[in-house]
Formats: sequence, structure tokens, C-alpha cells
Amino acid sequence: MDLIQLRQTYPRPQPLLVLGQQLRKQHSSEHAIWLLQQLEMYWDALRLEAFRQPLHLHFESQALQMGSRWPLAERRARELFKRFPQARLLEIGAGIGGDSLELARTREFRAVEQEDGRRLYLEHNLRVSGFARVEVCGGDGLNQLEGVQLIYADPARRNAKGRQWHDLSPDPLALWGLGLPCCLKLSPGLDESALPTGCDLDYVSHQGVCKEAVAWTPGSGKVRAHLHQPNGDWLVAERRPAPPCIDLLPGMWVHEPDPAAIRAQAWPVEGGRIDESLALLATPPGVVSPWTQAFEVLEIADADRKNLVQLQKKYDFQPLEIKKRGFEVEPEELRKKLPRGRTGGAGVLYLTRVAGRHRALVCRRPAQA
Repeated sequence: MDLIQLRQTYPRPQPLLVLGQQLRKQHSSEHAIWLLQQLEMYWDALRLEAFRQPLHLHFESQALQMGSRWPLAERRARELFKRFPQARLLEIGAGIGGDSLELARTREFRAVEQEDGRRLYLEHNLRVSGFARVEVCGGDGLNQLEGVQLIYADPARRNAKGRQWHDLSPDPLALWGLGLPCCLKLSPGLDESALPTGCDLDYVSHQGVCKEAVAWTPGSGKVRAHLHQPNGDWLVAERRPAPPCIDLLPGMWVHEPDPAAIRAQAWPVEGGRIDESLALLATPPGVVSPWTQAFEVLEIADADRKNLVQLQKKYDFQPLEIKKRGFEVEPEELRKKLPRGRTGGAGVLYLTRVAGRHRALVCRRPAQA
């Protein structure tokens, strides 16, 4: 059984031990291990939406986990074409093709990947996807700039300490210093003060997580949040001034914005903040937005442990969801100290700050109210 047959036969996760025993009867031990690894990474690729059509592709674990998800790569490739339709593009740090396969749908370009094993997988993935016209090169992309008019890069960590500027390869400061138009995929935890003046910045959310920040130079200084929808559409919200703080009262709804909206300071619903240090918004009941999770506030109470026990006895929530924002507590550790509910239905205990004080919000999600 070859790799494609294996993936078609087992499209969903299976116990690997039994599969491994079967494969060792047909293949050498080394090849059987490779097939199992590729099968397991194929399941990950499907779950993560890492590639549009992953069946025939080869994967490398770290590149798969760190690479772009194809809806995000597709959005970025289209935006690159919209901004710079005729520019000769160089992709630096192509990995195994998370971005390359989507870029190849819009233009011919040159892709550079330093690591030999990943570069072989990149060439394979482009070829089996019908994009053999993409020029794949090894070495340092900064030494291959002849004729280049536009750069896209996903700088990689040099170590495990985090994506700080001095830890990234290639260094974003070096890329911006070239004076060429650039699109850089960066960590959403970046320090915006380190960005070039006037660049555009996109915070991008996928599967409920703010996956990346994309910096565009030159730009007009706009900061936006992008939210991927299950139907494939994208919602966009621009940065705007923070709304004022308002008094939170029982009966109001508290909204927790999507992480990309929080990063972009997009404030996606019309409401007031419940605390000046947080991005939680309060609105009248009934306000609904795809940008937020909403919670109907039943009671606002003190957040000491004794009172939390009494609240759970009173509402008898089962299941009980414990959330926190701006509050030092481990939800699962707290859960062990609260009585188990029986008849109160689903509820939410939201531990947060309200007007500068630690408070407990007893809530239900509107669909459960």
C-alpha cells in the first residue's frame, strides 16, 4: 500500500500500532515509519486546514505546525496580487509550501528555502499540485534579489525563546531596509512600535485563534482585524478609538471579542467597556455579532472563594463553564473546589475585572438562557 492509498483508506485518525504492524509486513521498517508519520501529519493537515488539497503532499512536522493555513495563505496571495499585480515576487523561507501553493495560483515567482529536506518536499508539493513553473532555490534569500520587485517572507524562529526581532530569520528589519515592497507574516504578539512608519497591519483569526499579524509596506497606516468564516468568507473590521467604560448591570450582555479584534482594537460591537484595562464590552440584551461571544449577566458578585461556592450552590450549574479575563486563577483548579451542580443547566462563571474590581459574573450563553 503506497502513501496515497493509505490516506484514502484511513482518512481519519486510527490506532497507529495496528497500522504499523500491517505496514511492516509490506515495507521495510524505515519506510513503514515514514508512511505512518506522513499519515499522521495528513490527519493534522486536514484538521488544521493547512493545505487546500493535502492528499498527495509530503509533510515535515515543524513546517506543518508553523506554516500558514491555506485560507489565510489564499487571502494573503489575493491581496498581494491586488496591491502588486505585476511585481516580480521573491518568497523567502518557503518551507514545504503552505504559502507557495496559494501564491502559485496568482503568479509565477521564485521561492527560496534554505533547509534541504524541506526544499525537496516543497519541490514535490509544487509539482504534484501542478505548479512546477515556480522556481525553487536554496541558500539565503537575501543573496538572491536580482530582478526582485516584491518580497514575501514568513520569518522563522532561530530558537525556542519566542518570535522577537533578533530571533527571526530573515530579520524583518533587514527586509524593510531593502526599500522594496514587502509583505511579512509575523507573530500577533508583535510590538507595533517596531514596525515601519505608515505600514498596514492585518491581525488574522482562524478557527477561533489569532494566527498571525501581516505587515504591508508601503501602506497607509491602517490596522485591521480579519475573521475567517466557516463558509469561507472573511469579515474585516478597522481599528477605532476605544469606547468609554459604562456601568455593568444584571440583564446586560457581556461580549468577548475575537482575538484578532482585540489585537487590532477594532471594538466590533457598539457598547461600552466594563473595565478600562480589558476588551470586554457590555451591551443591552439581544446584540449579536459574529465577532464576539456573548454572555447574559444574571448576577454580579464578589469573587472570593467562599462566595463562589455559594453562587454555585444557588445556581446549581451543570455543566459549569469557568472563564477568566484579567484575573489570576486556574479555572480547572477552581472547579475542584466548587460543588458539582445537578439541575441548574448550563452556566458560565466569568471571573474578571469590573470598574477596577475583581468580580464574578454569573452568566448564561444566550442560546442556553
